[in-house]
Amino acid sequence: MGRKQAKAAEEAVAKMNAALDAETASELDDAAARDMRPAAMGKGEEKLFEKKLSKDEKKALLAAKKAEREAKKRGQAGGAGAGDADGDAGGDDDGDGDGNGDGGDAPAGKVDAKSSSSARLDALAPPPPPDPAHFFAKTGKDAAHRQTHSMDILIGGIQLYAGKSELISNGVLQLVYGTHYGLIGRNGVGKSTLLRALSSGVIRLPSFVHIVHVEQEVAGGDESALQAVVRADREREWLLAKEAELAAIDDPAHDDMEGEISLQEVYERLDDLDSDNAEARAATLLAGLGLDAEMQAKPTRSFSGGWRMRIALAQALFVMPDLLLLDEPTNHLDVHALTWLQQFLATWEKTVLIVSHDRGFLNHTTTKTIHLHRKRLYYYGGNYDTFVKVRAEHRAHQAADSKIHERKVAHIKQFISRFGQGHKKMAKQAQSRQKQLLRLQNEASEMDFDDPYLKLEFPSATRLPPPCISVTGVSFGYSIDGAPPQILYADLNFGVDMDSRVALIGPNGAGKSTFLKLLDGGLSPIEGHVGRHAKLILARFTQHHLEMMDLTRNSVEHMRSLDSDVPIEEARKYLGRFGLSGELALQPIEHLSGGQKSRLAFAELAYRQPHILLLDEPTNHLDLETIEALAYALNAFEGGVVFVSHDERLIELVADELWVVNRGEGGKPGSVNVFNGSFEEYKTMLERDFADKAKSKTSKASKR
Repeated sequence: MGRKQAKAAEEAVAKMNAALDAETASELDDAAARDMRPAAMGKGEEKLFEKKLSKDEKKALLAAKKAEREAKKRGQAGGAGAGDADGDAGGDDDGDGDGNGDGGDAPAGKVDAKSSSSARLDALAPPPPPDPAHFFAKTGKDAAHRQTHSMDILIGGIQLYAGKSELISNGVLQLVYGTHYGLIGRNGVGKSTLLRALSSGVIRLPSFVHIVHVEQEVAGGDESALQAVVRADREREWLLAKEAELAAIDDPAHDDMEGEISLQEVYERLDDLDSDNAEARAATLLAGLGLDAEMQAKPTRSFSGGWRMRIALAQALFVMPDLLLLDEPTNHLDVHALTWLQQFLATWEKTVLIVSHDRGFLNHTTTKTIHLHRKRLYYYGGNYDTFVKVRAEHRAHQAADSKIHERKVAHIKQFISRFGQGHKKMAKQAQSRQKQLLRLQNEASEMDFDDPYLKLEFPSATRLPPPCISVTGVSFGYSIDGAPPQILYADLNFGVDMDSRVALIGPNGAGKSTFLKLLDGGLSPIEGHVGRHAKLILARFTQHHLEMMDLTRNSVEHMRSLDSDVPIEEARKYLGRFGLSGELALQPIEHLSGGQKSRLAFAELAYRQPHILLLDEPTNHLDLETIEALAYALNAFEGGVVFVSHDERLIELVADELWVVNRGEGGKPGSVNVFNGSFEEYKTMLERDFADKAKSKTSKASKR
């Protein structure tokens, strides 16, 4: 039965993926058709972003058009009687009196009702709007019934597979509308698979629930980041195309056509979507996620994968779905964008389901927690910290109950062994106790224990006197095409020793990763000097290092490539200390998950026994428990640590110093400054800055 269900699930996913691919291709065709629209139509790309008429102005324009049509109707009524007498005048519907019906010198974009051949329409009318089936209608008659339905979600009997492996067995998904949920669990238990099953329709949700899943980055193209976000609202795009189509039609009878959408309704639905402010809303979202005005105007193809993921996130926030699914949204965000997103989601009034390894982010954005554990979904009130406390209490009660249960079982077993073969009356009691024992054993509650906790250990080399690394008067910049170098930052003066615990924070693009390269000698400064102790051993972790691994090797072979003298058994034992034991250590690296690859990289770093660890975003792909283990391992490490991370928990547990890398503005170089305070205080400062900027924008808008 399990194989059949797995096969059915796979087929359903394949069909859904094929449908989604077809829909994506259709959307790209629609976008291309809009971009190729003739300039003479006046409905080109600039239509989306030019200043729109107000609602009252549109209504006045519509009333004038109706009055004009009524006048035409009266004139045609008189002309029709004369035409009936001579048999030829009745065919002139274009109002120019020539009887040709060809529209004469009508302005471009006007389609004559009489000459309705497909060739004529294709030549003059805008391309057909997107198929309404390809978007979720939030306005209009079809959306009205949403008001009468409960937006809560309750689905039972969930069976979910990944290939032949069962991930969820008879699970129950319960989401109360407007609640923010954190979905947690160890790596590989099926959190991301569950989100995909919800978004693809493998797990069916009510048809009136609008769902958006942020998982894949935006496809690169020629449209700007701002256009990509604005055009994510497919309903608005359809209404704008329909507005252009109806405005181009000069048919007196059109308003009376049964079943057609009227221009008045189009205007009202666009007003419901706040269409006039769409560009401003999109710009605000992109700015919050770190894309300034200059970046918003760049084509999406010019952005790297991390920035395209931010654009995809902005698209999801822009369309405001009923159920928003976020899978590791913090992976590509710096502390500024992360703080802004936390504030934004705090006011989000609809349902959110978040998978994240960032404990601080979950604590700030969720109010309930779903724990995917042992193929079931367990629900807890409160954020992640509350979950940890409640679960600890629950497990303590379970342990106490288990001891009582064990004593009862032992007492019954002792009674049965003493009297089972004795006096007839006592033997009968023993038989009764045997039934009681079976009942107790069947009712025994399974202890809610975790998988063996992953222990990480970073042995250090022998101690070196400070400073291990000295940075004196350093300036650094890049030279492009032989031009004078553009200074990234200047006048850096720092020291790093084996007692250092430094977190580098700041916006993306400010040069945090570049600073690590300066420390390890990967880059040389333009000015100044970076000194390193002659016996210094550095070990650096980067996501790029993971990508450069030989994926055809297994973990044991990878470790032996570092030192061929290491016996196979010793290498396997060593990998086991980093959670890569048994058959897992013999699998090709390409078959390992992102978290398992990170553990292999940690094992490689530890094997070098460094004096200082340089870590660039080490928490990507790690689950919450592994991040905790990494923090404890770094605290126990007897060498120095300098790391780049946006993970609030890791920074709070490990960092003694915060170095803020500031991006240069107005042609001036950036800087690296020590922040005298905690990470929480730094985030509070950012929140005040966001609030001040919002007030400033509101004040400027009111003055206008």
